[in-house]
Amino acid sequence: MDSLTQIVLGAAVGEAVLGRKVGNRAMLWGGIAGTLPDLDVLSGLVADPMSALAYHRAFTHSLPFAVLAAPLIGLAVHRIYGGKLLAVSDRAFYPLAILAFWLLLLTGSYLMPLPIYSIPAITAVITLVFASICTVVAVFARRKAHGRRRIHQNATGAEWTILFFLAIATHPLLDCFTAYGTQLFEPISRVRLAWNTISVVDPTYTLPFLLLLVLAARSGRGTPVRRMLNTAGLVISSAYLLLTVVNHFNVRSVLDDTLDRAGLTADRQIIGPSLGSNLLWSGTAQIDSETYYMGQYSLLDQERVFSPLVEVAGRHALLAPYTGDRDLEILEWFTGGFYVVIPRDSGYVQLSDLRYGLLGTDPTDPSAYLFSWKIDTSVRPVRVVEQASGPQGDRGDLLAGMWERMWGI
Repeated sequence: MDSLTQIVLGAAVGEAVLGRKVGNRAMLWGGIAGTLPDLDVLSGLVADPMSALAYHRAFTHSLPFAVLAAPLIGLAVHRIYGGKLLAVSDRAFYPLAILAFWLLLLTGSYLMPLPIYSIPAITAVITLVFASICTVVAVFARRKAHGRRRIHQNATGAEWTILFFLAIATHPLLDCFTAYGTQLFEPISRVRLAWNTISVVDPTYTLPFLLLLVLAARSGRGTPVRRMLNTAGLVISSAYLLLTVVNHFNVRSVLDDTLDRAGLTADRQIIGPSLGSNLLWSGTAQIDSETYYMGQYSLLDQERVFSPLVEVAGRHALLAPYTGDRDLEILEWFTGGFYVVIPRDSGYVQLSDLRYGLLGTDPTDPSAYLFSWKIDTSVRPVRVVEQASGPQGDRGDLLAGMWERMWGI
């Protein structure tokens, strides 16, 4: 999910765990923990595109990372508010904590099974940014405490650890419901869990959750109203997430019926909601190694059928001579084999991800796909040169068509 949603979820989890004891600080640190896994997007600043693609939603989005990072961060935050679990001066403690966090990231990243370059630089950037965020919050907290001439009530190191574990772990668990998915068990396994029930951006999930969280934050610390509002946000968002699961199974049955009507037998298929909504769904069925059928279905359609159902030529043979090349291997892993190859300029092809559906009805239009990469096949090994996209004007028209299609046929 988008970072705003993850911050809201982390803050709500933090409030549920420690809100009665430490007030708004639980929301603050929960929100920071909720956005921590997404700092892996910083890999794009120092690494090549394919390393950044493979690194995003990988180790920082895993349960092993949540288990190992939570006590480290929890102990540091416990100390910020006056805790003294270790007889070490602050001058030594915080640099050691930052070093330990970097070593955790470094070790976990090197154990990842995909070929990722620039790991020391990636982990250093993530560590520095996260440490800077925590430092700013810590300085503000201590100045506030000094101004009031009192020490803030503190939670125990174990309680802070529980808060950070739950706020970090719920981030990748929510991501599992998206089509993008997450590598929940890195570095033990590179399997990407993607349950395809909710879009990576869904205002229906986020906005009510955000509103209730803001209202809770404005209520008195530890009051029944505050607790009720925060709990309502968690319950309503979870209920909506459950509804998306129901929608997923309903839409899958529609795709099965559509393929039966067309006399098609799919080797495998994938469905997922369109960007920003759980009303419009895309479906992709692989008939053989080179042929896909793609269609759309809105929950508001009068007839339970994917329409239009468009045949798409995979053209995988264009990349067959380059099997095993590192960039191509990462793209094939990332797309799960659901991709189409479109010839572009001399020596270049475009690889487009089919899991997110088709914008419009022309599968040969390079701008008709949400995620695409331009590949230089004139060099060996082949390499991705840029994230490809079509003309912005054309894409705007295609998105407008998707918006209209969402309201049903």
